[in-house]
Amino acid sequence: QKAHTAVRLMMGHTVKSFHQDDKGVEVRAEGPGGAAVSLRGSYLVAADGAHSTIRQALGIPMLGQPAMQHLINVHFVSRKLGELAAARPAMLYFVYSRAVVLVLVAHDISRGEFVAQIPYFPPLQSVQGDFSEPVCRDLIAAAAGLSPDSGIDVDIKQIRGWTMSAQVAARFQHGRVFLVGDAAHRFPPAGGFGMNTGIQDAHNLAWKLSAVLNGSASADLLRTYQEERRPVAEANTALSVANWHEAIKVPSALGLDPQAAALLNTVASAAPLPSSLGKAVLEGG
Repeated sequence: QKAHTAVRLMMGHTVKSFHQDDKGVEVRAEGPGGAAVSLRGSYLVAADGAHSTIRQALGIPMLGQPAMQHLINVHFVSRKLGELAAARPAMLYFVYSRAVVLVLVAHDISRGEFVAQIPYFPPLQSVQGDFSEPVCRDLIAAAAGLSPDSGIDVDIKQIRGWTMSAQVAARFQHGRVFLVGDAAHRFPPAGGFGMNTGIQDAHNLAWKLSAVLNGSASADLLRTYQEERRPVAEANTALSVANWHEAIKVPSALGLDPQAAALLNTVASAAPLPSSLGKAVLEGG
């Protein structure tokens, strides 16, 4: 990476706390090996992701739908699947069958690197209890139209769950602290709005901070960040949700409606049944 005189990149550091006053913001962080680090600046830009600890520390709530769907990301490498995909290259492969429902995201077809996004339904299902590496390998083989004993190579790098939501922070600014990107809004991954909206947030805020810090504008300019960006985030949330509803029309037409499955999960988990029976009802439904 090219060095930049205005940037000090500190890898392996975690923000532990921060404090703002009328002159700036002080951040206390922990570096590699637990070393304490103290930093001070005029402003703090919180670009720390969907589960932003800075947003939570400020007590800023997220408004909207907190859990539209639960999914598991399986990051893996498979030379065989890469060869199969090379015959029909694409960025996304949607697989809907009785054996498996998933979206396959191609990161690098030439080396067979993919991420499988698999829906699951807590509390009857869990990442640790129901999606072990052997189970995930079988699901990936099924997605490729192969049997579990086909011998397809699947080198799993990571299995982790995440929740698809449609939310926007109640406010994007708190004093000298600004929320940017996923810290400010969380969209369904339907249309690429998350990354693009985050880049636009950063662009909108960066030139305003520069103008204020170099003395060519007053701090009042910074109030326009929330005024301009929050309505865009709300509009893009609505577009993402609408795109997702359009996308699920395909599995719904095939009798694989994720909303129906979610409803069945709610009913089965609320019923006075043993968890094993509730899970059987869900998976059999």
